[in-house]
Amino acid sequence: MNRIKELRLLNGWRQDDLAERMHTKKNTISRYETGERNIDADTINALCDIFGCTADYLLCRSDNPRPVIPDEKAALLDAYDNATDEVRGTINFMLEPYRKGGTMSSTA
Repeated sequence: MNRIKELRLLNGWRQDDLAERMHTKKNTISRYETGERNIDADTINALCDIFGCTADYLLCRSDNPRPVIPDEKAALLDAYDNATDEVRGTINFMLEPYRKGGTMSSTA
């Protein structure tokens, strides 16, 4: 199952319109929409770029069409994951007030 037809219609496009954007034929789009043709990874990536959605959304694995974590936040998570235990401990200590619903106040 996929959301190609839904996303195409939301954009006000005919199958011909999407086929032109995909550099393919209308019947290929029809077969993608009906599930008669499997969608390879390159095609999934192209469709996600065209529709501005995630692959998980396109393939009905998520109901959120946009990435949940913006790139800049993902970079912070990667940095945290790659940090030493000591650095992660310091970060966790500093974030503890936020986890409890409070705010950090400056003592300076």
